[in-house]
Amino acid sequence: MTDQLIEWLRATEGLSVASGAVLVSVFVVANFILMPRNLLAVSAGALYGLSVIAVIVPSATAGATLAFLAARYLFSARLQPRIDRHQRLRAIANAIDKEGWRIVALMRIASPIPSTVGNYLFGLTRIGLLPFALTTFVFIIPQTALFVYIGYVGRAALIENSDSPLSLIVVALGAISVMAVFLLIRRRLRAATPG
Repeated sequence: MTDQLIEWLRATEGLSVASGAVLVSVFVVANFILMPRNLLAVSAGALYGLSVIAVIVPSATAGATLAFLAARYLFSARLQPRIDRHQRLRAIANAIDKEGWRIVALMRIASPIPSTVGNYLFGLTRIGLLPFALTTFVFIIPQTALFVYIGYVGRAALIENSDSPLSLIVVALGAISVMAVFLLIRRRLRAATPG
């Protein structure tokens, strides 16, 4: 299976207009559904290299902004009662109303809730569209760059030295990093959930 993966990665050419359009679509849609964008960024980095950062950041920002607008103008009547029923979400919404872009920045770096839920939650607060969009754009760059880089390094290790111990260590560290992020977020979610 590893040999097949290596051959597939070798056959994958750089980012093209078609693959760029697919990536844009995937990262816009990922803001509307619960989809692990960090894993998507690792995969994009493995397939296309570091250049995908320039595609992912604006696409993810556009998707987050569209979800924000949908929550604010289309789903507010349905979503607001759900926010009010969940103590943790209500507390986050109140903090966003008081602190504005600072909370958006912190939640883009490390959030106790999935980004998709955050996008909808931000739309139900009093934060303005421009501060939300600009803060999202700026503060998703570090995390996106990290996960794309992990994918890029993993690909290089697999293709160039697929049998060396170093490549196996790099791939293992990349997999461990992704799992660690997933487990930390999951643990934070459980700790933040009352009762």
